[in-house]
Amino acid sequence: MDEAQKDPTAEKSALMRALRNSPRAQLFIAVAFCLLAALLRWWVAPELELLPADYVSETSYAANLRSRETPSSPALETENIVRRRDQTLNSSDSHCIIQGDAHWSTLAGSVIFETRNLYGVDRRNRQNLPGYGNESRTGQYLFPPHTEKRQYGMWDPLYGGPYVAAFESVEQWRGLEVYVFKFLADGIDETAGYASRPDVPEKYRVLTYGQGRFWVEPVSGVVVDHEDAGVSYLIEPKTSRREGEPINEWKQRYTHETVEAQLKDAKATRWRMHALEVWLPVAFLPAGLFAMTLSFLGRRKK
Repeated sequence: MDEAQKDPTAEKSALMRALRNSPRAQLFIAVAFCLLAALLRWWVAPELELLPADYVSETSYAANLRSRETPSSPALETENIVRRRDQTLNSSDSHCIIQGDAHWSTLAGSVIFETRNLYGVDRRNRQNLPGYGNESRTGQYLFPPHTEKRQYGMWDPLYGGPYVAAFESVEQWRGLEVYVFKFLADGIDETAGYASRPDVPEKYRVLTYGQGRFWVEPVSGVVVDHEDAGVSYLIEPKTSRREGEPINEWKQRYTHETVEAQLKDAKATRWRMHALEVWLPVAFLPAGLFAMTLSFLGRRKK
């Protein structure tokens, strides 16, 4: 019979019979499936869960502010536009250099508070790298994947210095189990952010005290909601004395649009991580065990 006229189905059947009758081939397939499951779980999954090399994020807040031009002037209550934006400028296999911005402005566009800094962030655990960025920082820039029920040191664009977020409780939040972290910012120097104010920094420094909560989807580490409130005071540098009333008192929380976007991101990331870490390895392991069983039975038969 001509080679072109050979039945491919027959050839495939012959190959399958050969595999069924070869314990050595079955053992090889079993080992291959088990190695593939291990590679997926311990190498492929961690690599695909790195912070993206082109990571970009923007969150917005609904905020109310009581602001004074000077510590002795009357307080003016306003609604404000608050935005945080993170954008990767360059990256390597191990870290990203991220520009983190925070902006407070009135609806009319007047700037109240503004910061722009560079952060060196470990792509694996989302921690600040002290030797990178425009300042030596420690703690988390973002919550890490597989967030734990513990205390985290934080340093991100929300505040001009380090603060502490401590695990508080587990909640069911819009169909997701989330970890709630309560945080405290105790006397952070935010002079640079208030440079648009009179006599800052020439005459005064500015210290900020704040507290609030994060709602974190723990598998992905994505913050699905965030609120905080705080006050900022002018400080006389030589005596460290507060000058009168706080120049800013605020409350802020994620907007509805930000919550929806963060929730969508958390669910997608959680699903992808479960697929890489659990579902695919679990699917390969039974196949490997089945092939190993066939190999063992075949050897006994022979």
